Amino acid sequence: MPSTVRHSDPANEVAFSFANSSAMKSCSPKVSTTDNSQLTALSIEFVTKPHEAHRAQLAIPSALAGALKEVTGFAGCLVMVSDQEARLLTVVTLWSGKERQRFCNENLRWVRALLATYLDRCLRVQILNAYLPPLAASLSAPDVAGDSSVEDCASPDKETACEPEASKYI
Repeated sequence: MPSTVRHSDPANEVAFSFANSSAMKSCSPKVSTTDNSQLTALSIEFVTKPHEAHRAQLAIPSALAGALKEVTGFAGCLVMVSDQEARLLTVVTLWSGKERQRFCNENLRWVRALLATYLDRCLRVQILNAYLPPLAASLSAPDVAGDSSVEDCASPDKETACEPEASKYI
């Protein structure tokens, strides 16, 4: 089911399936068949160089996917952008398998090297244990590429199932 992403400018409202977003698609997972519900997440929060924020958002997912696609344990990545400051990014790489912690640690240097092109200031690097519900791990993402409901949700003029009924009264 699509989710509506709200921006301060209603013209920029978009609906998309998180599992089918371009960032997720670019970092297609190479997930181990064991321990799929338990992952290790490498989270790097940083400020991009001036005038590099938009390019970083577009380039990082494919750069990481290309560099890590054959690396054992690499399960995908996320690129998140602050809604308050476009230069503030969080990149999360996901690692799976019995030795996911080791895979993450061994590849930390490579991930940081890939981000160095865009990095103005690194704010935080964390390694976290992540848990994916078993149901979510087994579901495949629906294809919304040709789904007209995506356009319907993006239009501020149309009332659709994407908006909760209660939102009319707020």
